[in-house]
Amino acid sequence: MNSILYGESLYGSWGKFLSVLVVTLFIKCVSWQFHTYVAVYLRARMPQDSQIMRRMLTALLLFFVMTALDGIFITWLFHHYHFQGFVYRGDRFLYVVLSGMVLNLFATLFHEGASNFEKWRAALTETEQLRTAYIKSQLEGLKNQIKPHFLFNSINTLSALIGEDGEKAEAFLDELCKVYRYLLKNDGQFVTLSEELAFVASYFYVLKARYGQAIELHMDIDESEMEKLVPPFTLQLLLENALHNNVVSKKMPLRIYIGTTGDGQLVIENSVSTKIKANLEADEGGIRNVINKFRLLGMSEISIQQLVGARRIQLPLMMQKNLEI
Repeated sequence: MNSILYGESLYGSWGKFLSVLVVTLFIKCVSWQFHTYVAVYLRARMPQDSQIMRRMLTALLLFFVMTALDGIFITWLFHHYHFQGFVYRGDRFLYVVLSGMVLNLFATLFHEGASNFEKWRAALTETEQLRTAYIKSQLEGLKNQIKPHFLFNSINTLSALIGEDGEKAEAFLDELCKVYRYLLKNDGQFVTLSEELAFVASYFYVLKARYGQAIELHMDIDESEMEKLVPPFTLQLLLENALHNNVVSKKMPLRIYIGTTGDGQLVIENSVSTKIKANLEADEGGIRNVINKFRLLGMSEISIQQLVGARRIQLPLMMQKNLEI
């Protein structure tokens, strides 16, 4: 502004330049405080996002008037006291007012934009925190669903074994402890496939003690897939679902196969001899839980195929590096 008012003569000496700068800077600082007061007042009166255009237009109108007034005052002051050889020129005064209005426009847009960006970022952070909390609560809920029913059946089996065979009862209790140790320690979203399979081996031992020859499990896992990741309790839920929805007997044993495809996919296949039920869909809780887990964790969809006398479920494994990313 000083450069517009004085022209090249402003730079004739350091004394002239600094004295004009100090006077103008003092007046502008006072004016800026009034601008700030107006901005804060308008934001308090019109805080809603729906009022942003009204707030900005009102602010700009007031800022333009205030900027024009302090421009008039500075020009009058310099002209009245002939400060540092000031010579009034109407065209230069007009440029001072216009330049102040342009700066007001950019400053107002910048502050509104910065304010709305901060609000958007805060809302995004809050949304992400809520989403994370929701996922954790959902996964915890899915995990807790397997505890009461399984524990009740396991205690009944252990009670029967104690009276029949003490050594088997001791081995059964050891495997049952491994199962519940896994249940208690895994609060994360992923475990390695090797950990999940070790859990399934203990879990199947407990089932085998209960069902005997009526249930069979075969596993054929490529060693290169062992360190890939899977949501915990995925296989347990699928095994429980197969047990719940099929006839399990010595004449019609439930055969379960767990393997890998070599392209990052885990396969769980079980024989099918469906129980007669009024509503089969209502008994597919295990499948739905697994689908919900993978959906909440943002993983690829699960493939379910109904084959002749069997059901084949294929689900993706996650690489360690993908989880780090």
